[in-house]
Amino acid sequence: MAKSVRASVSKRNRAKLRATVFGPAADARTERLSAKLKELASQPIMREHKTSSMELDPTGFNTLLSFLALGSKDIEACKMALKWENRAILIANILIVVAISIFSSGFFPYKSLLPGLATFDETNIDTVAPKVFDRVIFMVIDALRSDFVYSKASGFSFTQRRFEINSLIRSGAALPFTAHASSPTVTMPRLKAMTTGSVPSFLDVILNIAESDTSSTLAYQDTWLAQLKAQGGQLVMYGDDTWIKLFPGVFDRSDGTTSFFVSDFTEVDHNVTRHVPRELSQHDWSAFIMHFLGLDHIGHKAGPKSRHMMTKQREMDSIVALIYAAMEEQDHLQSTLFVLCGDHGMNDAGNHGGSSPGETSPAMLFISPKFQTKKTPEDSPVEAFSDLQYYRTVEQMDITPTLAGLLGLPIPLNSLGIFIPEFLMMWDNGNVISFFSIDILLRNAKQMLNAMKGTFPDIDVEATTTPQGCDKQLPTGPAKVQCAWFQALQLVHGPERNRTTLPDVESALLRVLRSAQEVMSSTASKYNTTRLYLGLIVAAVAVLLSFLPAYGLVSKSSNAVTFLMLSIISYGGMMFASSYVEEEQQFWYWVVTAWTVYLHIKSLRPWHGSKDPRFSFSRFATCMTVVLAISYRILRRWNQTGQKFAAEPDIARNFFPRHQNILWALIILTYFDTCMRLCLNSPPSNIWRSAAILTTIAAFFFKLVFVVSDSPELLDESLLSPIQKSLEGMPLLLPARLVFCGISLLVVTSFCAMNVTQKRSSLTGGKC
Repeated sequence: MAKSVRASVSKRNRAKLRATVFGPAADARTERLSAKLKELASQPIMREHKTSSMELDPTGFNTLLSFLALGSKDIEACKMALKWENRAILIANILIVVAISIFSSGFFPYKSLLPGLATFDETNIDTVAPKVFDRVIFMVIDALRSDFVYSKASGFSFTQRRFEINSLIRSGAALPFTAHASSPTVTMPRLKAMTTGSVPSFLDVILNIAESDTSSTLAYQDTWLAQLKAQGGQLVMYGDDTWIKLFPGVFDRSDGTTSFFVSDFTEVDHNVTRHVPRELSQHDWSAFIMHFLGLDHIGHKAGPKSRHMMTKQREMDSIVALIYAAMEEQDHLQSTLFVLCGDHGMNDAGNHGGSSPGETSPAMLFISPKFQTKKTPEDSPVEAFSDLQYYRTVEQMDITPTLAGLLGLPIPLNSLGIFIPEFLMMWDNGNVISFFSIDILLRNAKQMLNAMKGTFPDIDVEATTTPQGCDKQLPTGPAKVQCAWFQALQLVHGPERNRTTLPDVESALLRVLRSAQEVMSSTASKYNTTRLYLGLIVAAVAVLLSFLPAYGLVSKSSNAVTFLMLSIISYGGMMFASSYVEEEQQFWYWVVTAWTVYLHIKSLRPWHGSKDPRFSFSRFATCMTVVLAISYRILRRWNQTGQKFAAEPDIARNFFPRHQNILWALIILTYFDTCMRLCLNSPPSNIWRSAAILTTIAAFFFKLVFVVSDSPELLDESLLSPIQKSLEGMPLLLPARLVFCGISLLVVTSFCAMNVTQKRSSLTGGKC
């Protein structure tokens, strides 16, 4: 009986639960709870400043309530919005690649090049000027700025000795010039200019760094090297391996040196010098090319005022003296032209690549005993009449037609250079201009006009009547060249052509050449503005697409976004001024300072007027801001950058050499801090700690050996000077290997420790 009563009571209770809890009442409670959550989510929540990281973030709670109050339709809408945001970001990234491609095609325009090799006109072969020299020695000293050779502070005493008459310039054996090297002033573009006579583009800056042998070859372009090779001559080259990359398979003997180990001042040049005596005694070569890198390395490492600079200049001058002595003494070198030049210069910081006067003003000398009987000697040393401009300034690409004329070669097809008029004297009879001089200039003009037709197909170089527009006072562009050419032709083919009219013919042909060079040089740097604008528009669309997904985040940080937008707009406006481009770092100095001040003010705002004892935190923030400002100022003065202030005093080059103990104290502190961090933040292993300590000691030892061999003056007045003599002459290879072995051991030990940790974690089920 009792059992049946309990069963009936249980049955009634289950029925009651179904009716009151899991029935309509439960649905009603769910609806009320959802409504309450929505009401709470819609109400504004008062935010107070929280100092404890353990307190609940109101914003996160609000987000949680909002998410709980969402219905299924709202969640689907959020998913769709997120999907479209991801698509917008994907499209924006694709458009960035498209924008860069379009912009690059307009910024690096294609230059039409005439294929093949130039040849002499067979119909006028009898009037071709005979060659003056049989072979050429072409000596390039990397970064040979004009004042390194011509100024009173020069170390080239044999080239321009002050008080003796037997220097090359004073005796008339050398014709000095300042070559104008147009930007970009890096090695590969400048070698292209000197061998092809063309104007390189900024794309060659990228190719200058590329290690590919085929990315920047001139094997299929017309150069004076190719012309010598076509006539059966042999070419030898020693020095910068850029020549080997530019002319693969051209040199019969070569020994290239890499240009990227800038700390090497001596061996990189000794590898060239050791070949000089042997090659000077050889009879088989037509061109002997040398490219010395040591002077450029000194500039990069220590600047143009380094104590190593004068030593290197004297070393290069001794090589010039050795070569010139061989030219005077050895019979097979009697008819040899010696060219000494720099591929570019350097700025006051020792760098190059830009367009400052120091970077664009290398020295250039043509040397031969034959010049002594033809040319009035120049005075030396001399003062620069402008920024590093000595004697007469010529374009660097003028070397190409000048060498072609003096060596009896056709001028390369794509050359934009002008035969240097000072060398026309080599065909003149006394003070009387020779018909051969006119032939040189006439061939140069025809070659350049032929190159112009590739860019301006409408130009008429065979006009028999006066071209339209020549009656105007100031024709410009190709019309100016065409008019000057027609006037020169009238003098060349005139009925009264004789020796009395040759000076007028020479002047007219030089006007044609200078006009054509001006037009073609400006065309070589002419950009496709349509593609540039199109690329910018596509980039703007990509920015807009990227901004839409980030709008929610951006709207919560209006001040930061405003500052960012103002910085971007200001920075973009600065790019329209070349001086601001060169001094770009100044803009970022002020922007970083302004942003730091803003963050400091923002951090103090919650504490303003507060009597809370926690106000001491604001004092700590103030102290940290002051420390940050001082550190920032020190970093600004650590190394001077840019163009205008590159030679100004700084900490690294002026303070530390005079306070060597402070320098070495900071160095030791840096190595000690590195060692402590490796030991403390490392796997618990004695092998690791031992390897870290030994590697740090080896690295510091390598630092000492490197300083002794590279900059021993930094140890002369320090407490470490007693060990300087014991480290002199020690090879760098052994300490370097020890350091790399130690680093390798640390890496291997770290990986082993990681594997052990992972295995232990897997054995314990991921529990610590």
